Amino acid sequence: MNMVSKIAKPPVAPSVGALLAEARLARGYSLDDVAETTGLTVAEVTALENDADFDASRIRRTASVLGILEKICDAPR
Repeated sequence: MNMVSKIAKPPVAPSVGALLAEARLARGYSLDDVAETTGLTVAEVTALENDADFDASRIRRTASVLGILEKICDAPR
């Protein structure tokens, strides 16, 4: 075992997209459900969950619908 493998690595915080996807699935919502509720398209919600879209208003709208707005505000970007 080399010295590098003995160094403890800090835990990696989930991305904003991962938090959105996790919250959606935990609530049993489909992509269609979230899209309809937020007024976004399924493609836009998917892009947010895949960290391919960083539009702050879309993130806030989706996080609010999923009840995790405070958690998102503390998440790494």
